[in-house]
Amino acid sequence: MCVACVAAAAILGYFFDIPGLAIWTTSPMSMKVNTACGLIAAAISLWLLHACAPESRWIRVARGIALFVAAIGILTLTEDLFKVDLGIDQLILPDTAPQLNTAHVGRNSPGTAFNLAIIGVALLCLKARNSRLAAIPHWLVVPALLVATLAVIGHAYGVSSLYEMKSNTSMAAATAVAFLVLGLCLLAADSAYGFASIAIRDTAGGLVSRRLLPTIPCILFVLGWLRLQGQINGYYDTRFGTALMVLASIIVCIIAVVIIANTLHRTDLTRQRAEAEILSLNAGLERRVQERTVQLAQVSAQLGVVNRSLKELSRRDGLTGLANRRFFDTYLAEQLRIARRHKRALSLVLCDVDSFKAYNDHYGHPAGDECLKRVAAALRSCCQRPGDMAARYGGEEFALILPDTELGAAVIIAEAARAAVAQLEIVHTTSDTAPNVSISGGVAVLSRTRAGSAEQLIADADLNLFQAKHLGRNQMVAVHAKVA
Repeated sequence: MCVACVAAAAILGYFFDIPGLAIWTTSPMSMKVNTACGLIAAAISLWLLHACAPESRWIRVARGIALFVAAIGILTLTEDLFKVDLGIDQLILPDTAPQLNTAHVGRNSPGTAFNLAIIGVALLCLKARNSRLAAIPHWLVVPALLVATLAVIGHAYGVSSLYEMKSNTSMAAATAVAFLVLGLCLLAADSAYGFASIAIRDTAGGLVSRRLLPTIPCILFVLGWLRLQGQINGYYDTRFGTALMVLASIIVCIIAVVIIANTLHRTDLTRQRAEAEILSLNAGLERRVQERTVQLAQVSAQLGVVNRSLKELSRRDGLTGLANRRFFDTYLAEQLRIARRHKRALSLVLCDVDSFKAYNDHYGHPAGDECLKRVAAALRSCCQRPGDMAARYGGEEFALILPDTELGAAVIIAEAARAAVAQLEIVHTTSDTAPNVSISGGVAVLSRTRAGSAEQLIADADLNLFQAKHLGRNQMVAVHAKVA
């Protein structure tokens, strides 16, 4: 906004002849009205492009203003190159205005026109949606900055060839400073591209650029001006002044290098310490991860063992160690599906201890529990194949599931189980069947050619068990299972 204020001050000085602004208007190299209007337009366009959202309608307004700035510069350059008069210098403030002298109006200098054209085109491309187009302003503004810098140096050092292309077409000092500030602001307006993207980063390059670029050029500029003023005032001759300037420049550069070197050295030391700490933390973390991995593997293995044990316990009867009723139901349903799929026979033996209530009443429950354990062990010994299973059906009742077993083979296994219990010779004086503990059972089978359910198979075995009890106990009864 400083650029716009300077240009506005020049215009006010033109129109109202304000004494305080006479410095802008009385010099033969004063800022032209066209130049002031172009600078104001460029400043407004830059402010809108920087402050407004990309989707805002004000962005289109800013592009239109930038096009106006570029048009002033391009048309003026066209007049100079092709020796034509398009009336651009008379467009805003005609030279027929009686209150203005010729310093107020007239054609812009080629350097001023060039900078207006360059900055106008750069503003058109600034913050464009296309990334390649958005990067153009950061390169395009460099020539404009170079022209403005040469003009500023020329005015400060009194070298007219740096700001005067031909007679009466010089770039004013205020104009040169305004272009320099405007170009730098344009570079900083979009920090996603160009050198500005480096300067804002927290890196070594960003640190160096932020500290050296604003200071070294300004210090050298001031040193050169002071050296020239000393020679003009007669303090020393050209050789001494040149040597003094070189010495001062060397000292400034050395100081700048030392300061930046110390800063970068401290930054590198901090980075190295941080990297060492990170490596140490990573090593410790990896060590802890490995330790935790080993611990988790051990815990997982232990949990696997525990889970298998729990699973096994959930399937077993707590007293006898045989399969419990829940697992019996699951296993029987599974074997029934297998038998149906492969058309195999499936046999079931249901049996219970004869007169077990009398045994419990006479010998006591501890003896009854021991009796059930021994009977369960005898029944388990009769399950020779991997698929055979002995289970405690409930109370003093037991069951044998015999996959792929026909009725004849099932009867043989059932009789072997009855004999195994008899061989235990567990004394049972209160039994009216035999002097020792005995079992009675019912055998049921689903043959290869018949289909049925698990409930039907259990019902048939239970019916045969009832028949064995009715016939005097201590025996196994077997018939074919009914078709469901």
